[in-house]
Amino acid sequence: MYKVRVLQEIDDRLDAEYYNPAALSTLKKMETKGKVTTFGSLVNEGYRVVYHGTDSINGLKDSELLPFLSPTQIDANGAISFDDADKLPLYYKDRYPKGLGKAGEILVEVKGNVSKVGIVPLEFPKNLMISGSLYKATLDPKRADSHYVLAFLKSKHGQILKNRLTSNTIINYIAKDALYSIPVIEFGEKAQKYIGDKVRQAEQLRAWAKRLEDAVYRYHSQFIPDQDHLDFNKKTRMVSVKRMTERLDAHFYPGVVEQYLIAHPGKFESVRALTSAIYNGQTQPESSEEFCEQITVAHLSASFVKGKPRKVKAPAKNNKFVKPHDILMCNAAHNKSYIGRDLTYVHTDKKLLPSTEVMTIRIDRDQVPASYVRAYLLSRLGYVKIQSTIRGITAHSYPDDVALLDIYIPEVEPSKKDEWFKQDDLLVQAGFAVELAQLLTSSAKTLVEALIEGQLTEQQLIQAQQALEDGDNSLDQAILSKLSSEGYAIEGATPLFSDIDELYRLLESAAQTEAEE
Repeated sequence: MYKVRVLQEIDDRLDAEYYNPAALSTLKKMETKGKVTTFGSLVNEGYRVVYHGTDSINGLKDSELLPFLSPTQIDANGAISFDDADKLPLYYKDRYPKGLGKAGEILVEVKGNVSKVGIVPLEFPKNLMISGSLYKATLDPKRADSHYVLAFLKSKHGQILKNRLTSNTIINYIAKDALYSIPVIEFGEKAQKYIGDKVRQAEQLRAWAKRLEDAVYRYHSQFIPDQDHLDFNKKTRMVSVKRMTERLDAHFYPGVVEQYLIAHPGKFESVRALTSAIYNGQTQPESSEEFCEQITVAHLSASFVKGKPRKVKAPAKNNKFVKPHDILMCNAAHNKSYIGRDLTYVHTDKKLLPSTEVMTIRIDRDQVPASYVRAYLLSRLGYVKIQSTIRGITAHSYPDDVALLDIYIPEVEPSKKDEWFKQDDLLVQAGFAVELAQLLTSSAKTLVEALIEGQLTEQQLIQAQQALEDGDNSLDQAILSKLSSEGYAIEGATPLFSDIDELYRLLESAAQTEAEE
């Protein structure tokens, strides 16, 4: 609750939120730190085109579809998950050509939560159609670095200035005129580039991690027998007595799985035989004292653990914390199709406690690579197997049932064994790259905030950028070392980057891979 007399500041907006003291204070701070312009003055071209697809895609082949990006596929850091994009008929590209995405376009959520901001990266799916819930804009490159503008809009100051322009009837909405009126602080070219490069480096690391993850999956796929010939609609099945368990429901014994087992006799081991542990997590109450970090279903993804963990009361026992190479799976969902669709690989040795709705599968890596088991379970047949474990109307999967699933064990030549097991480490490396990408995006936001708050000067960024262009990263290191999740140059705060040398090493590897392609 607040009261403010606006008098001289009165504008055509009569809603109180527009005159939020925090917004007015932010604007005054910006005016003392640099030139303040508007988002609209930086836009060369902008559109909202396709709101949603009403045309059916049933029966259409993959070649007859195009990806449809909505705010749901953009995370809190601005990273885009194209794999989760919806689909529309391919003819939409001809019907709505202005809705097609272009590299470098900034995407601002203007309908719904109105909090998401992203940028179409250099590598994105062909014929990408952008939802009308996102305003897509190409900025004037002579005035604005679009990646810097992304960092500004994601900063706490940018969010305050954007949120005050929201109109709320039933669904939050930002009109074009309001969007274009958002104040943006326009620093010099080198300062913008320094901040924008952090976001670009994050994009580069994510792209490199995706290539690495895909390469690991392709490597393991050579050892998984072909599944294209299988009848996934098979309704009948004959289950041997040896295969029967305490589960007497037909759902637990899909016909296609029995077909696969018969085709490859003696080649399977149960998940129980291949694991050292398989369990559901433990949900704890939130706490800021004697706490540990907890990950929930919201922190799971198709690849690695994402987002900031919750602070919860530390449990009495330490037997449920995850370890590197663990496989995490959502074990309960209102829509049962979500169970088993994504399998999250743990890349970190941080002490993380999974919640009750997260199942941990810990592979005995002396027998098989954890990344192989994950790849097998991510195959079409693997998904069917996980789905077969679901019990009840409320859709739950339990460790005892997952432990009974069969995993195909290939005969790997001795000369290939080292390479086979090495895939685990490559997947961990990809996970670290994704984690560092999140931190780089966060660092860009913090740098914008530090400039506006006067904790950092534009001249410092100009000098650091010039030094980087001259091959000297010492000033960059000095700035990065002062960043933390609490802000810039906060005494006693834990550094955002625990190993800056490792960051540089991964950036160099990503750049080298990009140059070779």
